[in-house]
Amino acid sequence: MFTQLIDPLDNLTLTCLVALVPVVSLLVMLAVFRLPAWLATLIGSIITFALALWVWRMPLDDGGHAYLYGAATGVWNVDWITIWGMVLFNTLGVSGVFENFRRWLIALGGMDVRVQTMLFAWAFGALLEGLVGFGYPWAVVAPILISLGISDLNAIRIAAIANNAPVSYGALGAPIIALAAVTGYPLLALSGSVGTVVAVLALAPPWVLLYLVS
Repeated sequence: MFTQLIDPLDNLTLTCLVALVPVVSLLVMLAVFRLPAWLATLIGSIITFALALWVWRMPLDDGGHAYLYGAATGVWNVDWITIWGMVLFNTLGVSGVFENFRRWLIALGGMDVRVQTMLFAWAFGALLEGLVGFGYPWAVVAPILISLGISDLNAIRIAAIANNAPVSYGALGAPIIALAAVTGYPLLALSGSVGTVVAVLALAPPWVLLYLVS
């Protein structure tokens, strides 16, 4: 059975830098070379696989199994959540329910843009993150904030900052479930630990949001 090496290069700093290569390469491909997300992800996964074999000396059969298992998990879990999230959101949009819900939130917040920001970005954004995740809160909340008179750049900032806390659990707890599968630690213990950190992180964003729209 393969046991992962903590410091395969006998230099913890160098090992950490090498471990960052897949993440940095993915960001460079997306931001600098403007590759499509699916292609950047595919190339990034191949780079990760190569580093696992070459640097961490993972056996080829274990590496291949982990690669295929990870790909299957991504296709099944992530795509399944995303597809049905799109179906749900589009159904609400076509039926007019979402527009009624938006008007209700605006009426609830009155004319105070600070209250509306907390309702849409903080509360509704967290709900969207838990249901669908994967960037949907940004895509849905930012246009609503712009329609309320908030500038484009500020709306994006607000949507991003508001998503700071709920993103730890993602859509239906997918990140926590994946972390438990990779580390082997109990799911409830990991979830509780993350919840403790998120509770602290959740204290600051509302005040930052109020500052941005004041």
